[in-house]
Amino acid sequence: MSETQAQPRTTIHLLDAFGLDRDQARVHVLPSVRKLLALLAVREAPVSRTAVAALLWPEATARRAAACLRSTLWRLAKPGDPLVEAADDTLRLGPGVDVDFHRACRLVDAVAVADRVPDPDAVALLRADLLPDWDHPWLLAEQDWWREARLRALEVLSGRFRSAGDRHRAHQAALAAVHSDPLRESAHRTLVELHLAEGNPAQALRQYTAYRLRLRSELGLEPSPEIHRLVRPLLGHR
Repeated sequence: MSETQAQPRTTIHLLDAFGLDRDQARVHVLPSVRKLLALLAVREAPVSRTAVAALLWPEATARRAAACLRSTLWRLAKPGDPLVEAADDTLRLGPGVDVDFHRACRLVDAVAVADRVPDPDAVALLRADLLPDWDHPWLLAEQDWWREARLRALEVLSGRFRSAGDRHRAHQAALAAVHSDPLRESAHRTLVELHLAEGNPAQALRQYTAYRLRLRSELGLEPSPEIHRLVRPLLGHR
């Protein structure tokens, strides 16, 4: 790889928790700067200054919000590769900034391609939610979308790994989905199928039973007929 094709020197992390790395070293970021970078990273496309100010300081007047944005941008004005570029009254991340969330979204898109060989490291990138400790209104829709998108991708990956004969990663992907959403039946069903395919009926029954008890306890519901049919031969007369 040539120097011109080297990996970006700056990385913004949005998965699991916010972080900013420059030349592989973690950088302390003030809260206002953190929110600005996260907003621009999530939106990707240029965002007008007016929209940015209104989203980040919703309780302030338009004049005050604009002043807060100018102050935040001033704090970012350092020599070297710019973190934020301004043009025609819009803001966007600088071209040398990598974002882990963008890579994860591209991976989700790639998973949707039928018969594509899975990336062995895909599960690790899809384990984490998008800034799970943040509750800003401008972020909620993206958080919900990402959670569902990555869970679906993990389930698809599990099946793809299984078809490729990689049972270890098939289990990893299904378990990651279950850990993220313990009441997601499709993920539990995938694990039950994997245990049965490997000749582990006792483990399959334990997986089903644990899911059934949790579903009853938290929602007062019963598992669907689809997952019940998988373990019916193991339940005797039940």
